[in-house]
Amino acid sequence: MPSCPLLAVVAAAVGLALVASSPGPGQRVVDVVTVQPDASSTVAAAPATTTTTTPTSYAGADPAIWPIRRLAAQLVFSCVDLSDLDAARRQAAAGIGGITLLGSHPPRHLRARLAAVRRSARTAVLPFVASDEEGGTVQRLRDVIYRLPSARTMGGWGPARVRRTAHDYALRMRRLGVRMDLAPVADLAVPGAYIDSLGRAFSGDPDAVTARARAWRLGMRDAGVVTVLKHWPGHGSASNSHTGPARVAPLAELEKRDLLPFDRELADGAPVVMVGHLLSRGLTVDGVPASLSRPALHYLRRSAGPGTVLLTDSLAMAAASSSLGISPVRATVRALRAGADWAMACDAHPLRAAAAVRRALADGTIPRDQADASARRILALKARCGLAPRG
Repeated sequence: MPSCPLLAVVAAAVGLALVASSPGPGQRVVDVVTVQPDASSTVAAAPATTTTTTPTSYAGADPAIWPIRRLAAQLVFSCVDLSDLDAARRQAAAGIGGITLLGSHPPRHLRARLAAVRRSARTAVLPFVASDEEGGTVQRLRDVIYRLPSARTMGGWGPARVRRTAHDYALRMRRLGVRMDLAPVADLAVPGAYIDSLGRAFSGDPDAVTARARAWRLGMRDAGVVTVLKHWPGHGSASNSHTGPARVAPLAELEKRDLLPFDRELADGAPVVMVGHLLSRGLTVDGVPASLSRPALHYLRRSAGPGTVLLTDSLAMAAASSSLGISPVRATVRALRAGADWAMACDAHPLRAAAAVRRALADGTIPRDQADASARRILALKARCGLAPRG
């Protein structure tokens, strides 16, 4: 089922077309659309013979015909502090694919300022604006919406109550212009480990986690907000990957417990999965975490299916960059080359990351056909939410 049901009728066909098709030799896919940058970011399709002088008119819905600069920017997911939304406007103007809001002190008139971010986009492919709204200690918009209980608390609720809670909160997110929630956490609660110490896991039981993660996804989806399942392959037993390498159980053990909520949710249609910076024997090799690991990302692609978007966790975290002796910019290129669709560049220079991706596409370090396929998955998701051309 589409992640943004308000556009489900058109989106179902378009999502398949964007993922499954590309123009043959000499062919081009051309649509003319007009973006209406209101609070819901809806996109109204115009007849093919209609012309428009709207600055956000856009022709060429297939990334195979995009210039490298546009393609590279679309594959980068940036981060900005809520106190610096001017940076978000610059990133939107540069064509960045998504923008994560950080910090916990939203400015006044947040809805209007996020509308200005969307208007800054120079094409009709708008960025997703995302936020960590797990509840408890991880909730960016609590002061402008309201406080949510922690996942641990909601783990004691029935799924129906979790779904209602997610739906009501998502309605308010959408009104602000925040269309993606970097939640739910599908990790298992392991007493004494990092995730559980912050109350970020629903339960230590895979069945209970699956039921509540699904309820959260469906409640958000019904209100038009996309969720991100995290942190694959399961962060529950790991140390804090913000500060250093983080190891979890071998793959054979993960498949019996930690991976179960992810596998079940991906089979049920979860649209986006976040890959953690996690080491696991049998899944990753040579100290390279899952987010940068070709074997791990290929394993995930097989279980997630061809249309699911694979998003990395922040590549500014030590486990993905400084612990490996590389910069977040270099980690961005490595993640995309390994098979991620979206690389979350959360240092102070996301546009440098986009420039590095552009160079990697130009010299073949990142294969163009692989990048085109990633962009098609991203566009299919955006089309379902009115953030990209429908066709």
